[in-house]
Amino acid sequence: MRSAAFILLACLLSVNGMVIPRGRCQCMDTGIDFIRPKLIEKIEVLSPSLSCEHLEIIVTLKEGGEQKCLNTHSHFAKNLIKNMEKDKRSNARRDEKKHSVH
Repeated sequence: MRSAAFILLACLLSVNGMVIPRGRCQCMDTGIDFIRPKLIEKIEVLSPSLSCEHLEIIVTLKEGGEQKCLNTHSHFAKNLIKNMEKDKRSNARRDEKKHSVH
């Protein structure tokens, strides 16, 4: 009986004592409010997740590949997201039309 209790206690302690790596956000501050669109090479939108509870928008610049975080509350970032969603919807409709023709 003692050995069964000891094994149960050891299992509980091993689960309880597990180190869960704490995730980190890519953006360490609030980010910039605006960047000239012609300087942007790539845009990444990272949804909130277990590793980071914040929405993050990371732009990669054409010159040098430097990455900048956008302030997700800025007018520029909100318009950027809205335009990306609109483009995604129009692309989906265009794909539906292609497939329905065949």
